[in-house]
Amino acid sequence: MTIKKILQPLFSIISAIIIVTPSYAAIPSEDILDIFDKNGIYYYNPAGNANDCNTTATMLNGKDIDEKIWNFFIEQGFTDAQTAGILGNAKAESGPGATRASNSSYWGLFQWGGGRKDRLFAKLKEVGFDKYTSKEYWGSDAEKKMPQDDYDGILRVELEFTMSEKDLNWQEEIKKATSPEMAAEIFLVLFERAVGGNSEIKYYAPYAGRLYQATERRREFAKEYFNKYSGKGIKSTSGASGRLETGKHMTVIGDSITVGSREAIMKKFSDLTEVDINARSGRGWEEGVLIANGMNLKDIVVFALGTNSPKLTQERIDAALKVLGPDRTIVLITGYNGKDKNLHTSNNVLFKKLAKSSSNIIIADWAFTVSQEPELYLKEDQLHPNDAGKTLFAETIWKAINSNTNENGCSVNGEFQSLVTSYAWPDYHPAPWHDRMPAYADAVNQSISEGRYVGGSVAGVPGIDCGGFVTILVQNSGLEPNYNDSKGNTSTQEAWVRSHGWQLINDSVGTFVDTSLLQPGDVAFSSGHTFIYVGEIPGFNSVIASASYSTRGAGRAPMAGSEDLTFGNGAIVRWYRSPTFNSFEIPSFFNN
Repeated sequence: MTIKKILQPLFSIISAIIIVTPSYAAIPSEDILDIFDKNGIYYYNPAGNANDCNTTATMLNGKDIDEKIWNFFIEQGFTDAQTAGILGNAKAESGPGATRASNSSYWGLFQWGGGRKDRLFAKLKEVGFDKYTSKEYWGSDAEKKMPQDDYDGILRVELEFTMSEKDLNWQEEIKKATSPEMAAEIFLVLFERAVGGNSEIKYYAPYAGRLYQATERRREFAKEYFNKYSGKGIKSTSGASGRLETGKHMTVIGDSITVGSREAIMKKFSDLTEVDINARSGRGWEEGVLIANGMNLKDIVVFALGTNSPKLTQERIDAALKVLGPDRTIVLITGYNGKDKNLHTSNNVLFKKLAKSSSNIIIADWAFTVSQEPELYLKEDQLHPNDAGKTLFAETIWKAINSNTNENGCSVNGEFQSLVTSYAWPDYHPAPWHDRMPAYADAVNQSISEGRYVGGSVAGVPGIDCGGFVTILVQNSGLEPNYNDSKGNTSTQEAWVRSHGWQLINDSVGTFVDTSLLQPGDVAFSSGHTFIYVGEIPGFNSVIASASYSTRGAGRAPMAGSEDLTFGNGAIVRWYRSPTFNSFEIPSFFNN
């Protein structure tokens, strides 16, 4: 590695120029953190769910580091060949190993150096892993002595950091690769940048004939990984967009709801066989665990239990997950009882929080789906599905596994986020700021011509208004086309969402929101002000977007917001989610 990355200083300078750190709200005061503790909020991220519903997890799928890296990049939408190319480079660089160092200049899975290494170390410090960057933890022997959870946490940070590095467009270029050898070369020249070797690029035409370090060895490693993992396991894909699960890799364990819905489930998953569905009326959680322990489980396990076991503890859930296994994809079903709507709330909260922190857990949100129109889908007992409900139950499971919902149960909408970048400036500008993005100005004019609400005007410019911006964005994105159809100002819009079935995400209007639950499209209200959560969008330097009206001319056109997610204008911020959220799943540019 002595001549590795000759161009590193130049790329570090370029990266420093083009990478902008989002200005998220500050960490709350000690007093507010005390209130969080008293209200049972044990996770706080000042940026909310900034990674598009996927917070850094210490759990990765796979029995060893090779499988964990493979599964991570497959989950990002890369093909088998492309993932093999990335892994081939990791093996050539570090073995692979998360804390390997060739010398004091290069470190980690892909041997980052210079400013890139400094930024990675800063990320590790943020999550408390900075001690592992010291020399005593370098090398394979030291790695074996580290706690597994810590090691997986470091690896996860490095993998997510890899995905955050988008300069030289390596991610889009590698998606053009049709063979592991070509993918290995693309990753080498655009991500590793290890120039000055003695082996030629053969398959990546723009760089053909140029000499890079260990090019031939990286190609060979890539082919080995491809032959070893291609087409094996649910995490494997044969195309850029993955495959639809038709039941071939599924096991279903359930209670009476599954019993009644068996035919609908098998119709929806055409390759699911009778032997792969084990359901019995009245079955409780522990019985399901015993059944799972005696079955030949497949790669995806739908654990459709909890209806008869309200008030589950974390320990009981963990015991089930241990039996189901960390290397499988686990689908948990939220519970609903129309006669006692709070009966399964604690179970559902635990399920969803697990999905936030565990990359192998998916939520099939039956409770949310059926609660929108329970009279259409449930029998008189308000618990068991009728014929239409059985179909809906099967579709809810299918959608959780196959739709554009990431593995943490979060929907991401491309049209919504595309409109955010069209309507709102990507950086925060203090008021007054009356210049509107051209697309937003057009949207305001269109809304005016159609008699829709646009809010107030500042200095003669219409649409510079927090409630007007949120209304136009929510309506035009399709999240809720009839949002604020009463044309109310900000102070009455909260009443509108409450009367139209929007879900309060806070435990109550008087408690702080658990920011890890926020998802793109959630709308906030606080003392006459409203803004909207947009998630992390490339090039948009906040996880929220907002505008501001002013009678004194000091308003702000829509832009990246700087509001605190939990407390503002002397009041708790109250967050709401549209009842149509689960069907709000147009593919985003995160998953193209």
